[in-house]
Amino acid sequence: MSKKKQQRAASPPGQRPTWLLPGIVIVVLAVIAAIVAAVANSNQTPYVAEVEGAPRAQIEQTTIDHGPQPFERPVESQFRVRNVGDQPLMIASNPQVETIEGC
Repeated sequence: MSKKKQQRAASPPGQRPTWLLPGIVIVVLAVIAAIVAAVANSNQTPYVAEVEGAPRAQIEQTTIDHGPQPFERPVESQFRVRNVGDQPLMIASNPQVETIEGC
């Protein structure tokens, strides 16, 4: 390589490479994110099972009334199921749902 090409390739004295500042910002943001995640996890109360030695499903709402609906109009309902036991809760198949039709 000639001396002129070497002079063009090198940065002038006192000038930082252009990639240095974004790299530092990324590292600082990653450290801040790790600290926030650690603090957020330390504030959570530990889970205390209501039932020991078995899974137990707790359902907040067991009945939903959609009111009068036109015939063949689909409706959707959501149930929140929570495991209050200390063993894994597994739902093996689709739950049974009873639909009551009015007159």
